[in-house]
Amino acid sequence: MIPYENPAESRLTEPKKLITVTLNPSLDRTMTAHYLSPGYHNRTTDSTRLDPAGRGVSISRALHALGVPTHALILVGSDPNGRAYEAMMSEEHFPMTILRRAGRTRSNITIIDTGHKHETVLREDSDTISRADRRLVSDTLIELITPGDTVVFAGTLPDGARPDTYALLTSLAQAAGASVAINAGGGEALAQSIQARPMLIYVTQRQLEGLFNIPVRAYGDVLSCASKLREQRVQRVLVALQEAEQAFLVSESGAWMVRWPAKTGTHSGRAEALIAGYLAGRANQRPYAESLRLGGAMAAYTVSQVGHEFGSLRDVETLVGEVEVVPVEQIDPLAQPAAAEPSISGQD
Repeated sequence: MIPYENPAESRLTEPKKLITVTLNPSLDRTMTAHYLSPGYHNRTTDSTRLDPAGRGVSISRALHALGVPTHALILVGSDPNGRAYEAMMSEEHFPMTILRRAGRTRSNITIIDTGHKHETVLREDSDTISRADRRLVSDTLIELITPGDTVVFAGTLPDGARPDTYALLTSLAQAAGASVAINAGGGEALAQSIQARPMLIYVTQRQLEGLFNIPVRAYGDVLSCASKLREQRVQRVLVALQEAEQAFLVSESGAWMVRWPAKTGTHSGRAEALIAGYLAGRANQRPYAESLRLGGAMAAYTVSQVGHEFGSLRDVETLVGEVEVVPVEQIDPLAQPAAAEPSISGQD
């Protein structure tokens, strides 16, 4: 274990913080080419961007950019990628705890094709985590939590990991006095996470279709599925629409749709920026609608950048006015999101 944290004696006086947990980090490279030609030598048209990524880490980076106290707990492989990852994280200016495990750290490559206006993403598979790795993470997490903190579990689980990993960690965090937000990806890991009854769960429109085995097209479909999740005692549901710069928040006191302006860049980090902006607003006791607006502004800024770049409050303040937050009572439940304009974009 490699600690980058405050001494234990100061824990009782620490402000409430958002702890992110990343079990499947990646060292992400973003390259830009003009009219990519597979099978031929291609030259890049800009500098390669290298980011220590993984959704939990990215959420911490975005929270820190907004001035919100955060602590990142990261499990990395003991390979050259893992060592490079640790070196890059040492340059970040927020508390973190890096845990080592056997095996490798994945590395993803995104190639932006400015001529064809699309992205090519090469995703590397990851090694699984052992029972000892899970125990190390859970023990460390309990040590980090002060009652009143929020823990964010984010990102797909490593290949072969138990699908109830997030659910088990959620129960431990809740028992220690923390609220929990989960972005588990799809499949069985998502279904198991819902059963843990977190404070917040983030899903995409496509993941809702997988959960309920129905088409989710119109706005009313999204709201109906989110309400079903709330019936399973998930307090709040944040749903990102797949092909539009829109999301819904359904909470115990209301529901809203947020729209943010489409920007030219990549979609790397869009989900993380949306989640971080929303959580930052709530951490500062802002109303749901205002928090959602900040999340939309963060997402708009991030997709205008190359790679995993997150804006400060100063960076996003000009975008806040371009973000629209609408109570669901004012939208047509039969309407569907407009198709996105052709742009350089990828999957979250």
